Amino acid sequence: MKYIKFIGRDKELDLISNLKNSFFLVVRGRRRIGKTMLLRKALKDGIYIFIWPDKSIEWISQEISKEYNIPEFKNFKDILIYLIEKNKTIIIDEFQNFQNIDKSIYGEIQKIIDDCKSSQKDFKIAVAGSSYSLMNKVFNNVASPLYGRKTQEIELSHLSIESLTKEIGFSFEDSIKLWSVFEGVPYYYELIDNKISAEENIKNLLLNRDSQLKDEGKAILSIEFGKDSKTYNTILSAISEGKTKLNEISSLFSDKKNEVIKYLEILRKDFNLVRKITPITEDPRKSREGKYEIIDNFLSFWFYFIDKLRNYIEQERFSEVEKNFEDNFNAFIGKKFEKFIINLIKEKKVLSDFDFLKIGRQWGKIPNADKDKSQYEIDLVALNSEKKEILFGECKWQDKVDAGEIAKELAEKAKYVEWPNKDEKEKRKEYFAVFAKTFSKKITEFEGKKIYCFDLKDIEKILR
Repeated sequence: MKYIKFIGRDKELDLISNLKNSFFLVVRGRRRIGKTMLLRKALKDGIYIFIWPDKSIEWISQEISKEYNIPEFKNFKDILIYLIEKNKTIIIDEFQNFQNIDKSIYGEIQKIIDDCKSSQKDFKIAVAGSSYSLMNKVFNNVASPLYGRKTQEIELSHLSIESLTKEIGFSFEDSIKLWSVFEGVPYYYELIDNKISAEENIKNLLLNRDSQLKDEGKAILSIEFGKDSKTYNTILSAISEGKTKLNEISSLFSDKKNEVIKYLEILRKDFNLVRKITPITEDPRKSREGKYEIIDNFLSFWFYFIDKLRNYIEQERFSEVEKNFEDNFNAFIGKKFEKFIINLIKEKKVLSDFDFLKIGRQWGKIPNADKDKSQYEIDLVALNSEKKEILFGECKWQDKVDAGEIAKELAEKAKYVEWPNKDEKEKRKEYFAVFAKTFSKKITEFEGKKIYCFDLKDIEKILR
């Protein structure tokens, strides 16, 4: 696979390259997202310092002195002061690790920055960190010495599906399969072999005895949880297997809902690993219909296809692990295809003539229905309150989809959606959209309402 770390990173590279005089830059993002490479490319002459999680600060200081041929200092603070005096740009990687090695260094860096400011001396420091929770403690906690000291922050996100599909050399269908697992994490794509299929790549990298990424999920979680992982892992496993409601997750903890709520909130707010979703037509502050989902595609895959089968992996029963993948991967992509389409609408890549203000999933109760058919679900609903426009959409990771049949089902489910409210429901303008791999039949209208049909060729044409 070609070198793709900087595809779509022009904005970030320009921002960093144009920093002048004094700065204390913070770059955050998940493991493997390309923080280090971004900083080293943008700050080519920077002194790069990696903060090992399992080494003493004295050892780290000695290594810096050896590598850059500078005088040996007794403590880390004196190294920073020396480098600033020499007008060097300093890059500190995995900055959150000071929290466990020697957190007093944060106070020392605060004093260095404050002293430089008061004496009008230039300082150029850029730091990167992979732990969402620890970086929050360092920079967003008012009690932290470094609170309010950063001059610039970059939250490094996934590479866009648009840029990836143009560069990676796969069919569009295979590109979506790869995105469903690796999302837009550049490191993973650089391990991919574009001479074999998406499925073969996924099996080679994740599901075989010597797979390079087999333990990657564990490594990501250890950055956040450390040793305190049992409860969090159980919750994430449950969500990956479809137990997305509070009562379903609580059933794994003797129905202790308050305790589970506490851990879910920590996973959501402190670790940024899950999000709570509610029906898009409801106020999330009042809705009692909450569901939880894992934010990261890779972790979602890892829990469902690897962690869940850990016993098989430890017994080296890899043929059964592979069989589970082959049986369930299509359904897994189907859920990620919904997320993919919702993202495209939010980014105005698809249905760009509309100005939807809210986009998400919708579900609820069917009045007077039998118990086994008491719920409806719609893959995506998009709203514009000002124009009273509502779009109902279904995403089918299937071939030869009959758009007329899907539109008929959508129109039936649309009757249960009370929006803007019961009294104004009849005044709204309704539209329908169907997204599929391929269609046996496309239509443009159903019962007088506009229908939009997009197959993979249509979407690929828009993106490429």
